[in-house]
Amino acid sequence: MTKYLICSDIHGRKDLFDKAINVEENLSAVIVAGDLELDPSLLAELLMRSSNKDCSIYAVAGNCDSYLPAKTKLRELTTVPIGEQNKALLLHGHRYAAREDLMSYVASENGCNIVIFGHIHSFVSEEKYGMLFLNPGALKAGSYMILEETEGKISVLKRTL
Repeated sequence: MTKYLICSDIHGRKDLFDKAINVEENLSAVIVAGDLELDPSLLAELLMRSSNKDCSIYAVAGNCDSYLPAKTKLRELTTVPIGEQNKALLLHGHRYAAREDLMSYVASENGCNIVIFGHIHSFVSEEKYGMLFLNPGALKAGSYMILEETEGKISVLKRTL
């Protein structure tokens, strides 16, 4: 089993990021869907101090990261392997108006069957256009999600701090 913590829209609340990564155990990766409003190296440092120090971190820049180090250090989209059978497109969503039809097109072009996005500050876990769309809500409001993958099967759990 692989376990992923997915969050978005941190908006500078490093205390909530730190709390989330310390509440969850045995993480394979932490996935951040933009609007950090923090230097990404700070998130990596907090992760290294946690019990999940051996897990990977994936992050993209959001619309509120345009003037911060996150803009120069992070891409606007990337792909993330989810276990051995799934692949996620990670983006913030603002460039696509958080429209699932547009994001599914970009995901298909990148060989992905999952879209992880932020921007709308609302929890989403739904299948549409033959893909799984995930939005953890806003971490600044205490919302994140856990994705667990076992033998290609995915389960999603909503978490609140």
